[in-house]
Amino acid sequence: MTLIRDMSERLGAAVAVVMGILASTNSDAAGPPDALTLDELLALPHVRFVESDGAGRIAWTEQADGVWNAFVAVAPEYTARRVTNYTEDDGQVVSLVGFVPGADALIVRRGAGTLNPAHLPDPPEQEYRLIFLPDGTAESLETTGALAAAEIAPDGTHLYAAKGGDVWSIPLTGKGAGTRIFSVRGRVTGLWASPDGAKLAFISDRSIYKRGKYAFVGVFDLQARTITYLEPGLGIDQNPVWSPDGTQVAFIRFGYEPRTWRFSNHQEGAPFSVIVADAETGEGRAVFTSKTGYGSRFNGFRASGYSGLGGVGNLLWLADGTLVFPYEKTGWKLLYGVPSTGGDARLLTPGKFEIDGAALSPDRTTVVYWANSEADPHRLDLYRAGLEAGLRPGPVGTPAGETMRYRAVFVDDDTIAYFHAGPKIPERLVLRLPGGSVKQLSTGPAPGDPITSKGRLPQLVSFKSLDGMEIPAILYRPRSVLGAGRHPVIVNAHGGSRYKVYPTWDTFFGHATVIDYFLGRGYFVLDVNYRSGIGYGLNFREPKSYGGRGAGDVDDFIAAAEYLRTSVPEIDPDRMVIYGHSYGGHIVSNALARSNVFAAGIDSAGVGDWVVEMEKDFKEVLQFNIPQRLELERLAHESSAISKIDEWGDEPVLFLHGDNDSSAAMQQSLELYLALKRRGKDVEALIFPGEAHGILLRRNQVRYIRRIEDFLYRHLQ
Repeated sequence: MTLIRDMSERLGAAVAVVMGILASTNSDAAGPPDALTLDELLALPHVRFVESDGAGRIAWTEQADGVWNAFVAVAPEYTARRVTNYTEDDGQVVSLVGFVPGADALIVRRGAGTLNPAHLPDPPEQEYRLIFLPDGTAESLETTGALAAAEIAPDGTHLYAAKGGDVWSIPLTGKGAGTRIFSVRGRVTGLWASPDGAKLAFISDRSIYKRGKYAFVGVFDLQARTITYLEPGLGIDQNPVWSPDGTQVAFIRFGYEPRTWRFSNHQEGAPFSVIVADAETGEGRAVFTSKTGYGSRFNGFRASGYSGLGGVGNLLWLADGTLVFPYEKTGWKLLYGVPSTGGDARLLTPGKFEIDGAALSPDRTTVVYWANSEADPHRLDLYRAGLEAGLRPGPVGTPAGETMRYRAVFVDDDTIAYFHAGPKIPERLVLRLPGGSVKQLSTGPAPGDPITSKGRLPQLVSFKSLDGMEIPAILYRPRSVLGAGRHPVIVNAHGGSRYKVYPTWDTFFGHATVIDYFLGRGYFVLDVNYRSGIGYGLNFREPKSYGGRGAGDVDDFIAAAEYLRTSVPEIDPDRMVIYGHSYGGHIVSNALARSNVFAAGIDSAGVGDWVVEMEKDFKEVLQFNIPQRLELERLAHESSAISKIDEWGDEPVLFLHGDNDSSAAMQQSLELYLALKRRGKDVEALIFPGEAHGILLRRNQVRYIRRIEDFLYRHLQ
């Protein structure tokens, strides 16, 4: 009887394990009542691209359940309306070119021309469609394939399109094929029409010839058919912006730094300049040049998914002639202003905080920017600086509190749209009307929706790394604690590394989905804002040791494990897992190779060998003498997980990667996986043929999460 009972108990345990694994393959596995299901998570819309014409029309695109579509809203009602009807989960992203001036029409872009994760037998090409908003009918534009840049003519008659060194004019009215209007040496990477539409500014990137990294800003006169380069010099010219009267162009010239690499000390570098040039003659001069030394290197705002006056806000030309730009002179990314005629630069936003982006009103009198603050460095909120107040900064309405407001765009001079999110409010696009009332534009849940009761429970924490640096992090406790005793914890390493995680509900697929899903299944999560990330000043973003220059960022995660072990009694130190995507994958593999504090690791599209990555960065031999190059390669190798392969413990590791990843080479996962496999380590891999750096197809997103769930179930029980 004892033997039979023992066999019965073992059989029951085996069945439980099998049933658990089978449950983990279900597309909507069971969880406690207040847990978010995977179906709920993937159905939440993610807004990515936003465009406005500055005159009361706004458009955006959303992804939900793997499908992208475009939406519009128009003053005065601003009722959201979907204007595309895509239904296929095929990985083709929908982005925006913009509204057509003088017409009730919008141009959207679908696909990148290089991605086919759905393995369609006829690979999709990048498509530009002209959508007539009154009835939703659409026409495909005859473009020349995948384009590097597109700009709508101010009179609404043509779309200007760049491919390679050629720029084409594609008619939007009547019939007829596009015509090439000019061609230049190099690659055209951006187009900007003058206010009157008579000229077209462009960027010509000459680095494709591997004869030095430099770029020029040029102007093409559409009537005279002449090309004029603006104050050509030695540097990388970027971010052109037209003066209000269209007679001048200002742009930023990045200093040329041939003898640097990704992990050089960028606390200082080649100074940058703000150049103003005559659009007719090309003659110009620097009206500002950063001071050599600390903070002299240009560090602009990241592209936020929309364009507008002054691009993404790196250079704004105000109505009174002030040019506004970011500068890190004090060690913090703040806004400065300089007269377009030259003079002293003035700090517009004093303090010890970081500005994440800025937008200019259509009448060029007001700058709205989003930043953290000295009082709360962990969240973003909106601020404004207007000419009527001498550009003195102030808050936009009531402070957001525990929620965040960010990525603003002007819909007209007095109306802005922005992103809003909180711990219990999924990221959404909202409109702030002149009176201060707020209207949600994007689809999905609003505050008070029942799903918000399943939101996150963040706790802002910090701990000291191994070298004493203070590291901020967010500790999430699960909504439901399943069972008695201590509980497993996932330590997350975000990508980037020039990125930051916030205590809000992100809806973009990736680490946010991993966090939300496993919080509903009894896991704690520690989201670490490790060194080299943004938001905490230049010294934090450019530390002495990180990545391929010493891997000091890996020490932050070894310290994170010690913090959890000693300060969070609810977690089980024997069931700590480290997860990271992209740059975060470098953290995962290195932490497993250099310590034994984690029970398992999940390396998603990571970097295991910085020497390989360094070569791919430059696509040529580094501009160093041989001893310097050998020293850099030695340091990069020693900072890589591959250098510690013989010291790797017994922790199991799961590799996840899309094989059409243009950001992190499959070679990285392949070589690390094979090296571990040859040494008999417990290593697994799931590869997604045709997928990009971020997993695009919903069915692949389900496989991604389920494989992680299965991996953790088997190794953590």
